[in-house]
Amino acid sequence: MRHEFLRFLVTGTLNTLACWLVYLLCNLLMPYMAAYSIAYIFGMFFTYYMNTRWVFKVPMKWSTFMQFPVIFVIRYVLDVSVLYALISWLHCPEALGPLATIALTMPLGFLMSRFVLMRRAHEHDAPAGKG
Repeated sequence: MRHEFLRFLVTGTLNTLACWLVYLLCNLLMPYMAAYSIAYIFGMFFTYYMNTRWVFKVPMKWSTFMQFPVIFVIRYVLDVSVLYALISWLHCPEALGPLATIALTMPLGFLMSRFVLMRRAHEHDAPAGKG
């Protein structure tokens, strides 16, 4: 699990940088919450691809892909709450708010992603008639 977590951190770093750039560009044209939402959707697709192919090394399947948005909805609610608190209450600069938010919520994201992707992989690999 240690190697998975390290690969998750690398993927998360790449995803964070890509999403932050999407956020900054969108934030030039729209309010920060709308910009964050667009960047978040982009990140969901990027992260699913990287988590299946490289982090957990499981096949991409519709069954896991369809569960991944559930993780992201939970994370999104948590993330926008943290983002709002950081910017509105703690006066964090809008440009840095998403980075701080990701750093604070990343461990939960790893655990949820691992649970969904690894559980589904093991369910499909189990021999029939056992259990």
